[in-house]
Amino acid sequence: MCAATSSIRKPAAWRCTQGSYRALCMGIVHFTPEQVAEQLTLSGHYRPITTLLACEQTHNAAGGTIWPLEQLQAVCQVAHDHGLKTHLDGARLLNAAVASNHSAADYAAPFDTVMLCLSKGLGCPIGALLAGSADDIARARTLKQQFGGSMRQSGILAAAGLYALEHNVHRLAEDHDNAHRLAEGLAEIPGFEVEMPIETNMVFVNVHRTGMMADAIAARLRQAGVGCSQPGPYRLRFVTHLDVHTEDIGRAVAADVQCLAEVQMGAVNRAVLTE
Repeated sequence: MCAATSSIRKPAAWRCTQGSYRALCMGIVHFTPEQVAEQLTLSGHYRPITTLLACEQTHNAAGGTIWPLEQLQAVCQVAHDHGLKTHLDGARLLNAAVASNHSAADYAAPFDTVMLCLSKGLGCPIGALLAGSADDIARARTLKQQFGGSMRQSGILAAAGLYALEHNVHRLAEDHDNAHRLAEGLAEIPGFEVEMPIETNMVFVNVHRTGMMADAIAARLRQAGVGCSQPGPYRLRFVTHLDVHTEDIGRAVAADVQCLAEVQMGAVNRAVLTE
């Protein structure tokens, strides 16, 4: 379904979605129009038939980085020239808009369909929007029914979405500022390597030099009230959002420092006991 391959990290749809999409998708982050064209010109009985190019804005596994507008326009043009449909996974589309000089409409314009997530940074408990042509939306409604996506009495969820769009968009800049503060604090911790750049509300840290696995560190941080995910064996992901306040950043950094100090002290004690 997607059109390019590389060693660059895969987007969320590749890593997290099961079934036929994952089986057919070969997408990468910020791939170039040349890479798309190269993949589409390859042929053979053992290659999947590509019908869709999808891009995620912002890109999760690449640290919440923003697809450059000109690059989005270029890859979509190549896809359309080859008869493909294009879809924008707008998981954090409004984060990109707030952090850049471009509107959400600018980023959405090259695509046939666009998804906008209302949870995540916007703070809704659930919900997403799908935009596209009348024909595409009619087809999407049919598929939604077929796959059990229909909901009853969902007006209260729509109300939460409206509130988020009216009140929680511009404040996303606060999340971005807090992510920068968090990155600066974590970068001071020995063994923590913060992945740069920090463009929106995500901070990824490589912890290989600490001598600990990411899941072990994350478990200790959870005990201290700090949540993070582990997208790799030595990789932690921290996300700032409307429930994370500026004063929480210092506490999170202190918890990381305490976590490593306890580990190092435990290692020293074990060394003494074995002597």
